Amino acid sequence: MHKKNRLLALVEQKLVPLGIQVFTGSPALIEVLGQTGFDFVMIDTEHSTTNARALEDLIRTAELAGLIPYVRIPDLHSEVDARRAVEAGAEGLFLPLVQSVDDIKRVADFVFIPPKGRRGICPATRAARYNISQFNQYIEWNNAEIALVPMIENAGGVEHVEEICAHPDVKMLVFAPGDLSVQLGEGLQGMRSPKVQSAYRKVLDAAARHNVTMIGGPVDNPTPEACRKAFEDGVRIFTLGLDMLGFRRFCEQTVAALDAGVAGTGFKRAPSPQSGFRD
Repeated sequence: MHKKNRLLALVEQKLVPLGIQVFTGSPALIEVLGQTGFDFVMIDTEHSTTNARALEDLIRTAELAGLIPYVRIPDLHSEVDARRAVEAGAEGLFLPLVQSVDDIKRVADFVFIPPKGRRGICPATRAARYNISQFNQYIEWNNAEIALVPMIENAGGVEHVEEICAHPDVKMLVFAPGDLSVQLGEGLQGMRSPKVQSAYRKVLDAAARHNVTMIGGPVDNPTPEACRKAFEDGVRIFTLGLDMLGFRRFCEQTVAALDAGVAGTGFKRAPSPQSGFRD
């Protein structure tokens, strides 16, 4: 009996997993995440500079820190990037800008090994434990447990969400209101936009009908109230925050604390030339 997908196993136990998006490519920050109560990481390769060599070391660090490693691939057409992510040890792939079920089928071909997909075999990879004698067991695990996680962040994805959720390899789904808001011409309104709220309800309903687990939560500014609301909506796996933005928030709060602390003392803080956006 092979080991089940760990993230879905937590949900089956009625546990609520917590993850974060990793953009910095910092092993030290990943270690801190493991020490502070996170359960998984989504290592970004769509918008960050993380390359294939760095990716493997970040996944290795995540596992040593007790975290379940997932990777957001850069696009839906790069067979090499998808294959390298799973061969490095990712237990699932976040799929950006999914438009239709055809996108899921394409990536499934990239990551699953025949007869399920068309990925070429290589036992000399980290995911296969560099082991040819047990490679058949690895193929069985890979084809049964690697998770494909569509990100619904454009109008096409919303329109075809029913077929996307019906795909047998889709067990989890992300609703991304930020990108969707911009794609729908709503600017940065996000969940404040009635159009985005309507799309959210459609996605939630489709996921519930097909027993697909929703991933989400208040990314930018998590509060207990916002987390409870997401849970009541049906979110069962939370991704809260981005490591880069979290560090920026810490820096801003630190600067503000000192500004307030020296106010009225007759001293002033030195102005920062970098505080604005390309002033």
